[in-house]
Amino acid sequence: MTRMNVWVPDELAKRAREAHLNLSALTQAAIAAELARTDTDVWLATLPAPRGITHEAVVTALDDAREEFGA
Repeated sequence: MTRMNVWVPDELAKRAREAHLNLSALTQAAIAAELARTDTDVWLATLPAPRGITHEAVVTALDDAREEFGA
């Protein structure tokens, strides 16, 4: 595992020590969460633009299909 230095304000470091927080685990979780968030943003950017179909139009189409096919 790679060792890294993380700089935090003195007061935050003091409070973390007093709370006996596992800073390594917290840092790993925060980095993983941020990477997942940015991965999602990148994926969303690859999706086609919305076509302007309203939610109501979709619901109506689904209701019509259910009625037609007996679902």
